[in-house]
Amino acid sequence: MKLYLEGPGRERRPVKVVSTEQKSFRTVLEIPGRRLAGTGTDRMVEVNTLMDEEGNLAQQIDCEGFRYRFHGSELPWSLIVG
Repeated sequence: MKLYLEGPGRERRPVKVVSTEQKSFRTVLEIPGRRLAGTGTDRMVEVNTLMDEEGNLAQQIDCEGFRYRFHGSELPWSLIVG
């Protein structure tokens, strides 16, 4: 199974999982520019950090595990499993 992140302009980067940790659902949703409306629950979710071939790290930004953001970038990338 191979993992890729797809970003702006349909650019795809192969990635691998470098860490997985348990975080509060509320913490994952506390992304700059995004409001926490209607999230009364505080359950735990698994959050992954991915790394591309150049060593750039991308942090999961959703609770489902399909949206990521590289450090130093505001653009979201989508996880593709192949």
